[in-house]
Amino acid sequence: MPSATPTWMNQGAGQAPDSVLTFRPEATITAFSGMLEGGDFVFADQLGTLYRLDSLLNVTTLTRLQDPARLLAWSAVGKRGIAVVGNSTLLGLSDKLKMDWSVDLPFVCSAIAIDPYGQYIFAADADGGGLLVNERGKKIAPVTTLRRLAHVEFLVEEPVFFGAAEHGLLGAYSLNGKPMWEETLWSNVGDLSLIQSSGKVALASLNHGLHIYNANGESTATLVLDGTVQRIACSYNGKVMYAGTVENKLYRLDNSGHLLWAAEADQPALGLFAHPLGQSVVICQELAALRLAW
Repeated sequence: MPSATPTWMNQGAGQAPDSVLTFRPEATITAFSGMLEGGDFVFADQLGTLYRLDSLLNVTTLTRLQDPARLLAWSAVGKRGIAVVGNSTLLGLSDKLKMDWSVDLPFVCSAIAIDPYGQYIFAADADGGGLLVNERGKKIAPVTTLRRLAHVEFLVEEPVFFGAAEHGLLGAYSLNGKPMWEETLWSNVGDLSLIQSSGKVALASLNHGLHIYNANGESTATLVLDGTVQRIACSYNGKVMYAGTVENKLYRLDNSGHLLWAAEADQPALGLFAHPLGQSVVICQELAALRLAW
């Protein structure tokens, strides 16, 4: 729904957003995910409610689970999604937010990802490694990693997913569960976002700023920002990036690191999701979501 632009958005540097839309759920947000091609969003709250929103943050579908979703991931085309409730229950969800299947994983799940068409799912084990399952929740292959993965995302155009540990590891993995490569990192990681058109990986590396790696795990750029960078979201071609810091600062940058907009928000960003062309960003906060458009 439309809302007045919060004062803080106009008190920073660069061009402030032209429009701001707001969504407020019934209770505290526990997880959210966007759909790269479908353009919709799904939010979960503490009451167990799931909300599907269109690109303008209007609620189109809602349902209620028995327990709140702790993790959410949605396919790029928007047809299927997955959620984790409790420590280890993985749910398969339809585009209408109906539960299609449920699987009790043999481990505590630390992260999830789903491929663009909803056919392959990765669930990370909090003790390291994880499982690949299909769209019915059936096991495909175990995955072995050097460290526990905390952030994972599938490539759109290739059968590969990337994962990063909270410290010390970035890797690429095939659908047979084998590492394609794993590289040691020397910084902590708060978030991961893929530049889909090139297969590059952008990491929010906390005190070390933003780090960009190519599809082979080689470092290609470092962007130093004011603050401890904890959130990152990139447009499809990487020409626009959004970042959020522990200190509540938000940044809009071009691919050379030039500042397009910056402001200090009134609340922390729990997550960011960038429009494929970089024209807007959805900022997930504890009690609301904001869509900023330029």
